[in-house]
Amino acid sequence: MLWVFALVGFWHLVSSFWRWLLSFRFVPPQISLLFLVKDNQETVEGLFRQLALDCHYRDLCSPSGKVMVFDLGSQDQTLAILQRLAREFSFLHLREISEGQVGQALQDFDQGILVLDLRVLPVQQALAQARHLLQRTAPLLLGQQPARQGEK
Repeated sequence: MLWVFALVGFWHLVSSFWRWLLSFRFVPPQISLLFLVKDNQETVEGLFRQLALDCHYRDLCSPSGKVMVFDLGSQDQTLAILQRLAREFSFLHLREISEGQVGQALQDFDQGILVLDLRVLPVQQALAQARHLLQRTAPLLLGQQPARQGEK
């Protein structure tokens, strides 16, 4: 009987150790929004602070959802502003890449990602599209069905 308890204990120890080892595997973050920025110092802080307000007060962001920002070699204060905001807001993740690396970097993400290029897209339009995506995904995060057009 003592051998049975020893074997069960050993099996439990091995399986716990195995789960612990597997917890270190890289799991890419669940990204729903990706912003491409370059020399946008006038607009990035307001945009991401507004998104933070939407996430906090309107509960539009999932706890596991992330917003990724690719800085494509800004020559102004955009990168410094984004670094400060990324430290302040846990949903915001910053990555510096060159414009030539964008295609390769996009292959790292799922198909369901919305890419907003602030180099060509007005900030108000980008904010509206980001809010639209977040509003559509927020009910799914709560286990509800999204409302159809014309329904409340």
